[in-house]
Amino acid sequence: MLSAGNPYVLPSVLVAAGAYLAVTLLTDASLLVRIGILAFLAGVVPIVLNRILGGGSTNDWRDEPTEGIGDGDSDADESREA
Repeated sequence: MLSAGNPYVLPSVLVAAGAYLAVTLLTDASLLVRIGILAFLAGVVPIVLNRILGGGSTNDWRDEPTEGIGDGDSDADESREA
């Protein structure tokens, strides 16, 4: 679910980077806490949002049946005949 097909990855990573910088500059949190916040916002949040809001996955296209060689429209094959 953490893939390029998940529309929540980029916004979540940008928010995570901003949160990491804010926590670094505004608080005295340890490095472990900052990395935990970064990992949560960049890794867990996009997956949860994709599951809750029903976003698409790159694996969805594999579930659809593909057309065989003889199953297609005969007009589509005319472009190859020359």
